[in-house]
Amino acid sequence: MHLLRRSPAPPAPALPAEPDPDHWTPAGVTVRIRYANLAGARVLLYTRDLADRQDSSTHGVHCLGCTGTWTMTDSKPSRSTPYPLDYWDGQEKANEHAGRCRALPGPIPGRPGDETAAGILTTRIARAQHGQGFNLHIGDFTGDRVLLQRTDAWIYRQLATIADRRPDLLAVITDTTSTGTTHVYHRVQPHPSTRTQTTTTR
Repeated sequence: MHLLRRSPAPPAPALPAEPDPDHWTPAGVTVRIRYANLAGARVLLYTRDLADRQDSSTHGVHCLGCTGTWTMTDSKPSRSTPYPLDYWDGQEKANEHAGRCRALPGPIPGRPGDETAAGILTTRIARAQHGQGFNLHIGDFTGDRVLLQRTDAWIYRQLATIADRRPDLLAVITDTTSTGTTHVYHRVQPHPSTRTQTTTTR
């Protein structure tokens, strides 16, 4: 009598390793400095990547512990309003936050799917709508870059799609100068309630 030998069960697939916060960099940005908060969570000082492999002048700070993000300075005595973080102000903000934040290290943010990332952009634009239209700049999404994990080129393409689907929210304006140079602007439309009020008062 021959006994059938069972083949050993195949090993369970290994789970992907958690990215190392000391080396992890979201797509589309460059991490300039990594700080550690009081519980060891990394605080990233970053800037978005430009097409010419340079860094932008505006910076963002993101804590991988409490998940807070900062892109603007607090008002200073010499300035009446906040302004975008430059490298030195970014260092100051990141260092100041790391010195008081006690949040434990959290998981590295997963890269969202295209539909979710597009929703982040659309929501950001909708929240920015107010009484008057204004030009949208790629730097306005600095605070979303750690979650978006997308390049400038991807964001520009998505803005065109949003303008096509939501003309009430965003418009793409093309302007050609006398020298033949073409400029493309993304203009946030006035809030619908404001447009309704303007029409009614007339």
